[in-house]
Amino acid sequence: METIHIRQRVRPCRYAFLVAEGNLAAALHAASLNAALWGGVFNPIVALTPERECSGLLTAFDPDHLVNLTGGALPSAMAVRYEDRVVGPDEIMRTRSQTTVRELALGFNIIPLLRHVYEKEVRFLSEPTRAAQVLPEESPGWPEFSAIAYGSFKWLPDLGAEFAGRFRLGLRAKEVAVPNLSPPPDFDALLLPLEFTAYGLRLLGGWASLPSHVVYVGDHLSSTDLIEYWNIRASGRRCVFIPAAAYRAFEPLVRRAVSAGRYSVDGRFERQAAVQKSPSVDDSAFSEIVEWVSSLGLGPAHHHNARPRFGLELEGYVGDIRVAELEGTTGEEMSILDGGQMTPVKLTLPPYLPEEAPIDKGALNWSVELTMSGGSLNRDSMFSFPKEPAVEEIVRRSVTAMPGQVRISNRGVVLHQDWSQSTLFLMPASAKEIIHALLRQAGLEAEPSNPGQYAEQIIRKMGTLHGDCRVFKIRGVRDVLDRLGNGSHLSRGNIHDLVMSETPDEYGRNWRPDLYDDLYLREGQHRPLSFTTIFDVLLEARLLRPGFVFRCPTCFKDDWYHVSEFDEQYTCRFCFTPQRVDFGSKHEWLFKADGLFRIPDSALGSVAVILSLWRLQHLTIFSGRYVTSRNLLAKDTGNRYEIDYAFLAMSDFDTSYDLVLGQATRFGDFKDEDMRKMAELASRFQRKPYLAFSTLRDRFSNDDKKRLGDLVARGFRVIALTREELDPYDLHARFAGLPRRYRAKMGDLAENTDQLNIAPKS
Repeated sequence: METIHIRQRVRPCRYAFLVAEGNLAAALHAASLNAALWGGVFNPIVALTPERECSGLLTAFDPDHLVNLTGGALPSAMAVRYEDRVVGPDEIMRTRSQTTVRELALGFNIIPLLRHVYEKEVRFLSEPTRAAQVLPEESPGWPEFSAIAYGSFKWLPDLGAEFAGRFRLGLRAKEVAVPNLSPPPDFDALLLPLEFTAYGLRLLGGWASLPSHVVYVGDHLSSTDLIEYWNIRASGRRCVFIPAAAYRAFEPLVRRAVSAGRYSVDGRFERQAAVQKSPSVDDSAFSEIVEWVSSLGLGPAHHHNARPRFGLELEGYVGDIRVAELEGTTGEEMSILDGGQMTPVKLTLPPYLPEEAPIDKGALNWSVELTMSGGSLNRDSMFSFPKEPAVEEIVRRSVTAMPGQVRISNRGVVLHQDWSQSTLFLMPASAKEIIHALLRQAGLEAEPSNPGQYAEQIIRKMGTLHGDCRVFKIRGVRDVLDRLGNGSHLSRGNIHDLVMSETPDEYGRNWRPDLYDDLYLREGQHRPLSFTTIFDVLLEARLLRPGFVFRCPTCFKDDWYHVSEFDEQYTCRFCFTPQRVDFGSKHEWLFKADGLFRIPDSALGSVAVILSLWRLQHLTIFSGRYVTSRNLLAKDTGNRYEIDYAFLAMSDFDTSYDLVLGQATRFGDFKDEDMRKMAELASRFQRKPYLAFSTLRDRFSNDDKKRLGDLVARGFRVIALTREELDPYDLHARFAGLPRRYRAKMGDLAENTDQLNIAPKS
């Protein structure tokens, strides 16, 4: 029985509004819809072309739903990828069957927020509020610019006047005239419609190369510039649009953004605002405006000529621009995992639902994002999941909901909610099933191999991989198990001599104090590690079977008998004659291998696999899951492959992950064919896995170094593990002098082991 901690983050549904490139009318429709939605200012407007920019925006914003305002069908790949999350133009509005009243069918509209603010704040005020609606001058492009920059209900279908009226009455909002190419007067003192949609929301993260405060210099008549500005602001940044045609008139907004964007972070370094160039402003005009901003005496500000690339993911680079996550309220719940079943939990509700009566099902829609932790003793199940379509199918089966109501976001499992009475029913998701789904998504069907089943059973027999398999780290123990794998037996003295031997052979020497003195095997042991402790652990884990060799006085045959096979007498295995144990003679306890270790070569190489998995799990603490040896079949080519293990490491903070495909050998070399097939496997994955190669030698052979170096040179991510990395507990001493000594993720391990074991740098 274990406790699973479930953290709930309630937030608005995040919509991406899809428009055809250059279609300003569709963008204005989207802007007005967002002015009516809780969290609307943080919803992107996404042009279908260019395709790379569209894909980057959808990756970065990770929307719950896509609203199709293109006027046509979506590209087939997008329609398939977001099959259950596309909202058609006819689904934006609905008519109540009983009253024939038309209403907005998207998300959580602002009317409950207006009611809440009125009841809690406005109704008792005598002075005017900050709320305002702008009345832009009817000049070419100016009402459109104002709708994008400040918010307008003008382009709402059928409901514009209703939302404008409710905003004005609920907040006692005033109307502010805005002349052409001028900012709203007293801008700092106003609460405008788009800003109100952020009411009660907390922003999480989102920082990258583009800072938190941005002065966007653009052409206010350009739909491309207006949409790009909208999306930069939707990422969670404080962003003001400065029309290049009248930039001096917007000096108050520039001063506000640049001053607010300069602040200290932890007292160590200072953040600065950015002046961002739009696609439609030429370089000379932008340089003139940058110089003017510098002349205002506001201190330094970055200037960015290149467009921010949404969704860009590069190893070691934080990104051009990242999107902030939204949080309306949170809840904490516990579920008890017992016998494969989890107790249900109640879902947290948004804080602005009507208190006097429950809402009609479907009248409002919101999202609950779940992050789960716990289950550290149950390595067969997973509670955080890779953000991949094949995995999403499995997670949907683990949550009682309709397919379109469950998905995996960048941070966790998202449930689409539309009712105030909701209980969450969960079932554990199998780690093996999740890993197989990742393989299947790459076109690979997987089934266990015999060596894989041996390794899995050894781990289960021992108890836990991380806590109970450490004894295999000792080379002398591995030597003992190899010697006993042919059915022979050894005395305690023989075992001591093998384990503690410092006489080198062709692969190194067994006992190395630098590796083993600090190895912790059992509770209460003394340090340095002694042979007595090692021997006791081998007996307690039943890796060794104690017994005696008896000679039958009838047939004169010698044989070994386990302690369970005799008391005062034993039965001869050859002539079946009962014989009395000669307690007067001297007998030395002799030990044989037990269970699967009676299979030669450390149960067909299982120990090398177990040690590789131990190292990867030690790196990931509780977030790692694995499967042992798998036979793989490529469904498209019919090619067959075999991996010794697959290891899945989840991030501690979101749904990003690393997949490792591994090969492990005892003392032999890898083959060119091994490398070719592993490269073929890795190339099948859209998110490239790490390729791990392990040897129980102290170092790779020169041939193996060349093979591994070729993989690295071709761009594959390689983890190269030798005895020097497999046997120690920690690797701080091994990685001393390297840039990433205290490795924190899989990339660090790959970089360090490549430098040490493949191509040492001088």
